[in-house]
Amino acid sequence: MNKKKSLWNLHTWQLKDVILVSLISVFFAVICFAVVHFVAFTVTPLLAPIGLGDMAMEFVFGIFFMSAVFAPYIMRKAGVATVVGTLTGLVQVLMGSAFASTVVVSAFFQGLGAEVFFAAFGYKKFNRTTVLLAATGATIASFVLAWYRGAWNNVLPEIIAIRFFIRLTSALLISGGFSKFLADRLAKAGVLKSYPIGEKYAGNIDEPLRKKSYV
Repeated sequence: MNKKKSLWNLHTWQLKDVILVSLISVFFAVICFAVVHFVAFTVTPLLAPIGLGDMAMEFVFGIFFMSAVFAPYIMRKAGVATVVGTLTGLVQVLMGSAFASTVVVSAFFQGLGAEVFFAAFGYKKFNRTTVLLAATGATIASFVLAWYRGAWNNVLPEIIAIRFFIRLTSALLISGGFSKFLADRLAKAGVLKSYPIGEKYAGNIDEPLRKKSYV
């Protein structure tokens, strides 16, 4: 009788997986930390007098989701998006983020939002459509959480729609498009040859996995 597998099969992770997850989490945490503080304390005050201060962060939201799309696209294992997303937030807290009270929860939900779409394809299809959907999932999750925290019930629907459109566009371009581009280039250069994306690069990286599952 086969043993019942855990939800994400985290026990199948190898040392190289743990190392890559750690490196990606720290790398993107540093980037997110720098971007969010620059926008919050420099760009937002500059735009506030013309009424656009609240919108400033929306243009860079795609950076905050990037690790939760980039890592699973490389590793192709269940749970990676949620784990990396959460760790990226945790590292920012350890760095002394001014938003430490909210960043870990936000990062968790963003990673979970991306995870949903990787799971929807059974962790067997990793192409442009998948990463764009994952970026969309992270956007929706972050937006729902922001709505709850910000009590946006009294905000004009037009403003909410504009915010969502900007955030989604940022996510599709940065979290989706750029994450895939960067991972593909690294794989082509041979940097990721010990990971699923590298093993598969000999074929067409835009095609679903047919014979081998990396769950």
